[in-house]
Amino acid sequence: MKINKLTALAAAMVLGVTAFSGCGKQKEKATLELNMDNSWRSEITLTGVSHSAMFSVEKNMLCYKSKPNGEEEFVLYDLKNGGYKRFLSETSESLVGAERLSCVPIRLPDGNVGIINMVFQGMGGGEFDIHRRTMDVYDTEMQFLETREIPTDFWGDQYFYGISNALDSKGNWYCADYDRETTEPILTVYNDKFEAYGEIELPSRAYLERLFTGADGMVYGFASTWDTAGELEVFKVYRFDAEARTCEDIGLYTPRANVFATGTQGYNFYYSNPDGIYGVKDDESTLVVSFINSDFSSGSIREFYPMENGDFVLLETQSKRYWYATPRSQEEIDSTKLISLAAVNLSRDLEEAVIDYNRAESGYRIVIKDYSEYNTMDEPYLGYDTMKKDMLDGIVADMICTEGVNFESLATKGLFADWYKLMDADEEFDRSDYITNFFEIHEYKGKLQRLGVSYSIQTSAAKTRYVGDTQGLSLGERMDVPLPDGMDRFLYYPSDIMAPIYMKNLQTGCIDPKTARCCFDSPEFVKFLEFLNAIPKSDRYYEGDYQRAGDNSWKEDQILFYDFEITQPIDLHAVYRATFFDEETTLTGYPMVWDEGNGGVFETPFTVSINAQSGEKQAIWDFMKHLLSEDYQKHLTDSMPVHEGALEYKLNEAEHMNGATVGEYPSVIQIGEMKEWETDLLRDYIHGIRTCQYYDTKMYTILMEEAEKMLAGDQTPEEAAKMIQSRVSIYLSEQS
Repeated sequence: MKINKLTALAAAMVLGVTAFSGCGKQKEKATLELNMDNSWRSEITLTGVSHSAMFSVEKNMLCYKSKPNGEEEFVLYDLKNGGYKRFLSETSESLVGAERLSCVPIRLPDGNVGIINMVFQGMGGGEFDIHRRTMDVYDTEMQFLETREIPTDFWGDQYFYGISNALDSKGNWYCADYDRETTEPILTVYNDKFEAYGEIELPSRAYLERLFTGADGMVYGFASTWDTAGELEVFKVYRFDAEARTCEDIGLYTPRANVFATGTQGYNFYYSNPDGIYGVKDDESTLVVSFINSDFSSGSIREFYPMENGDFVLLETQSKRYWYATPRSQEEIDSTKLISLAAVNLSRDLEEAVIDYNRAESGYRIVIKDYSEYNTMDEPYLGYDTMKKDMLDGIVADMICTEGVNFESLATKGLFADWYKLMDADEEFDRSDYITNFFEIHEYKGKLQRLGVSYSIQTSAAKTRYVGDTQGLSLGERMDVPLPDGMDRFLYYPSDIMAPIYMKNLQTGCIDPKTARCCFDSPEFVKFLEFLNAIPKSDRYYEGDYQRAGDNSWKEDQILFYDFEITQPIDLHAVYRATFFDEETTLTGYPMVWDEGNGGVFETPFTVSINAQSGEKQAIWDFMKHLLSEDYQKHLTDSMPVHEGALEYKLNEAEHMNGATVGEYPSVIQIGEMKEWETDLLRDYIHGIRTCQYYDTKMYTILMEEAEKMLAGDQTPEEAAKMIQSRVSIYLSEQS
């Protein structure tokens, strides 16, 4: 059995680590060895292509293009010269009598292209039904050849989905479905005349996610397999033979794969996952494109299309841009200065910023060392421990993301440079242009040793007539608010689901950031544990036992506190308008034991520290200064700007969002533009925040271990609070 050890393979081929003290400045002692094998560059962007490209035909990309009336049509996009060529034949019989036409292309065994058409006719009332199915055939120049009629019973009454069918080299069609009563998977085989002549028996509880054809002309299936308890076991790849009616497990077990495609360059097929694109030959996989140090975001490749010459066209989900990808040359690798970036579970925001920087070709290239490759099912935090150990041993990258690692224990060793010194030495940079309390919150011993460039705001709200107009209620004050009959204090979940949510938040609320003292044994915290302990766990929790949130739960006084996040200014208006329906509301904030600020909490997508020994501080600052620029900050989509000018731009933008809505159909609420008093409130609230949420894996583990003992009945809330206080106090003293 050939098991594909993807994590180990990616680690070995992307970054070989001995030791380093900043790869920008070489030292006599050990340095980071950076292997740029499988690093690819983006050659061109395909502009104007919709998100529904299909595959390459010669040197063209077969894809959809939007027409002026909003409909889409098939076109050929010239990959070399740009431009489109329409090819769908007006003489095709498929178009006769069609009120609507849905098309799916497929490669035929003779190299021609078949366009499967579902011809719809109106049934009245805006409803349509499939009238007939046809297949238009085009040659490799996309010249129309003929229309073939497809029997209406082909593949039953189902639509013809690209992920659920494939065609082998002998012209046999494989169509995946499932039994409507037993939910067991079905794989039906049809001949080249669309006539069903058998089924292939699939393993029980193996759900086919995608069918695809290999370069060997055989059809393969990517399947998720489940045990008798309904738990996901592993993803497998099967090979099918229509004539022998066989289903063969080829021994390729993969993590969740995104896309499969017919192979080129000697590979039978390709597949992708967040690590990269793998080529499969003789049922063994090899990493071909490594996303982590190529010009493509590791988690956002929606589709990829192999070219005959071995290149790829890649589609990014977020940007919806197509990139033509080619291998990076050795000459380019040798002439590029490298800046190392170490992280565990690298933030998508930072990863995309790095990709944009690398595409700009400044002469530098940021190369990522992702320590999450060390994580295992048994040791999910091993990556954090490994990165911290390396750093304490003097193995420090040029840039470091310290989320999840206790920052203070590393900062006290003098490992990090002060960002303030770089800011103040730059005549083009003025700290007063920024939300200074955001920087101040991140200070450690008067130095800014970690730098964030954006944030979301974590807070909560409640009706003023119940809580008054004071912002920043403590945990005790939140627990002591008198409740009228029929009202619950919080939106309840089972206690074992609520515990991890609140334990993460209380890491911030129960620790004084200035003195590193904690108060988990306070009466307020004990009272909260008693409240948590009284809620049933998942196996004893039944719908209806506790109030579940509905659209009007807060409006109708069924729940008091509403916890929410602000990632864009309009989010605050949405809460006032769609949750509390314009009733006077107070931002009560998250519970803080230490009386600091207004209860709001900054949560940053990432913070970056700079190695005090790095020789590339200026290049690193240039990168971070770009992320702090007003223009960059204006275009943030999922977080709030640090730049004051960009914040004003966002606030003004929110006041003119006349078509703003929240909710999903049919419960869509028109909320309109944000009011001026709301933007004033949000501006003041941002400047009054004095807390930033950090996630420390060790501390979170301590809180959860003791909370779980309490929920299991092994200790009382008072005993759990004392144990948490003792263990966290020892941990904090060890870090300082």
